[in-house]
Amino acid sequence: MTAAKTTARPSAKVRPAKAAPRSSGRPTKEQAGRITDHIIDVAMQLFLESSFEAVSVDLIAATARISKQTFYARFASKEALFAAVMRKGTNNLLVPLTESNRDDPIEATLVRLGLELSKHAIAPAAIALERLISSEAHQFPEVAQAYHENALHARGLVASVFANAIRDGQLRPADASFLAEQFSYTVVDGPVRAMVLSGKIAKSEKELRERVVSAVDLFLNGCRDHSARRG
Repeated sequence: MTAAKTTARPSAKVRPAKAAPRSSGRPTKEQAGRITDHIIDVAMQLFLESSFEAVSVDLIAATARISKQTFYARFASKEALFAAVMRKGTNNLLVPLTESNRDDPIEATLVRLGLELSKHAIAPAAIALERLISSEAHQFPEVAQAYHENALHARGLVASVFANAIRDGQLRPADASFLAEQFSYTVVDGPVRAMVLSGKIAKSEKELRERVVSAVDLFLNGCRDHSARRG
């Protein structure tokens, strides 16, 4: 009964990958690394298109065109592979925020950062990874924590922008880390979550910019002294 349930899932969407590089005799360290990366890449595609429970080691091996012996020579279990997949996916999704010019007005800096973070957050790979991690967080809390720490890394970069603006007198004194957290919720997390839930992911550059500009303007109105606010 269990086997029938597994085969009924439409996993045929995932094409068998090219066979992992083979060689006669013992593989070199470089070849072994390529095989490991190949398994991780294949498993990532399978996990993102389905779920952890629905993907078996047999399916991973068949799709990657490797033997189960090759699989278990590199990963002690499917759980170990899943953790490796999530680590790679999370690292790939780190947001490489560009350096901010301290002389730039805070509005321009925050709009630029908001656009960078929003574009990153609505990328199909980012959305798929977040959904997968959210669904498996109870079983892999350490993976969820690593994903959360990456978000904290980006938030720390934004906090430094607020700290500079406060020192320069562009904003009234406040906790820069708290401002960065609220900025993330207001400008990125909230709008992106609404887009994901509504299914309207494909936002044009113009629409995305308008949303970010409006959110930044509203946010800054709560961060300035009355004498420093525009208009």
